Amino acid sequence: MIARILFHQIEYWFEEDENKTITGIDEEYIKHMINDGYSSGQLVSYDSEDNEYYGWWQIKGYETQEGR
Repeated sequence: MIARILFHQIEYWFEEDENKTITGIDEEYIKHMINDGYSSGQLVSYDSEDNEYYGWWQIKGYETQEGR
């Protein structure tokens, strides 16, 4: 799936649920990571019943994360 955060197209996916969308907390986490210089990273998201979902995000077009 794709979201727009800080003028970037962010690709993201979750292992357990390919249709899960990111939450506001996930977006804030991604913003923080981008501002710290990261172009990709792991996601840990929770639903309303406190179920954990693991996934990954990356700025669209970046193959790998260099230097960090």
